[in-house]
Amino acid sequence: MKTASRNHTAGRLGAVVAAAFAAASGTRAASPMTDAEAVALAARHCVMCHSEMPTHEAFDKPPKGIRLETVEQLRRYAKEIIAQVVVERAMPLGNQTDMTDEERERLGAWAEGRK
Repeated sequence: MKTASRNHTAGRLGAVVAAAFAAASGTRAASPMTDAEAVALAARHCVMCHSEMPTHEAFDKPPKGIRLETVEQLRRYAKEIIAQVVVERAMPLGNQTDMTDEERERLGAWAEGRK
């Protein structure tokens, strides 16, 4: 009985230490990205080129015909998003919109679940 209680206490202590370490190191487990967050992220980093009417001065139509304005469009191009944004890091073009590593990772995890 005492051993079970000691193991339970040790388990709780381990969880507390892990949480404290994560807080001290600035790391935390990010919650999964929602569809709405994915669309908002695309609006910040992708649609200036990948929209029906691009606002980026280099494009008068979306490159390769890829539009990323809706969740359905993002789902359709999930594999390409993973390749271009997460793996190759080629998009956003020249990282002109300053996409962060965390944004890339979260969008990649979201897209991985939709391909």
